[in-house]
Amino acid sequence: MKDFDSTINHPEALPRRWSLATSWFLWYCRNYVAKNFHALRISKTGLPTDPGEGPLVFLLNHPSWWDPITGILLSKIFKGRVPYSPIDSRGMGKYKFFGWLGFYSVEIGTTKGAVGFFKTTSNILNQPGTMVWITGQGQFSDARERPVKIRPGLGHLARRLMGGHVIPVAIEYPFWNERYPEALVRFGPPIPLGNGKDKTVVEWSGIFESALEKNMDTLASESLSRNPDLFSTHIKGRAGVGGIYDLWRRLKSWIRGKPFDAEHGFTNEGHH
Repeated sequence: MKDFDSTINHPEALPRRWSLATSWFLWYCRNYVAKNFHALRISKTGLPTDPGEGPLVFLLNHPSWWDPITGILLSKIFKGRVPYSPIDSRGMGKYKFFGWLGFYSVEIGTTKGAVGFFKTTSNILNQPGTMVWITGQGQFSDARERPVKIRPGLGHLARRLMGGHVIPVAIEYPFWNERYPEALVRFGPPIPLGNGKDKTVVEWSGIFESALEKNMDTLASESLSRNPDLFSTHIKGRAGVGGIYDLWRRLKSWIRGKPFDAEHGFTNEGHH
């Protein structure tokens, strides 16, 4: 079909991606996040970088229902690569639209599901200009849960790869000083895979867990500071408390002849 992405070889062997649907959904996600968050911010100490040619996997923690949408928005930073992501077959059943966006169904906890995951993900990563986004914990897990544990699937996958990198991505959704929460993200240093068979599944899993946990710890520390200067703003969302409180603040600003600033944390009235 002409509307499907044609930037990679043999697209029939890969999960479906309908260009019109992905463009519309990206627009929808940006607006949806802007309406429900104060901002989507990326840590300045862990900015996204593409380490170059070869397989590229992003390993995310999984604190919230918002993670797939956050991943979609972040993936567009890497304009030279086409994103794909596995999703629990039960989730695909609820959100069948994802089947047009590069998501592919995986049966969690079954041999059939594991075989399908390795086959599809290997096919994707063997094509130039692709990347895969994985929530390695496999289920919702609080961002403060320690130790961080991931399913062994990524370790098995790493042993099948030659070259490439895995990048740990930490995500949090804290409330700071506004009515709406922040979406905070930090990219960790790329982990080179080299010859994947040089390490065991257990060794790879340990490396990935340690890197993801370290990245999550750093983001947690930055989140505790409540300092937006530590982050670059990827998407600007809503500010203010709303209701009679903001109405009163607007009135005071008008009386004083000052412009109204909806920010609650640091406003022209000096509130903290």
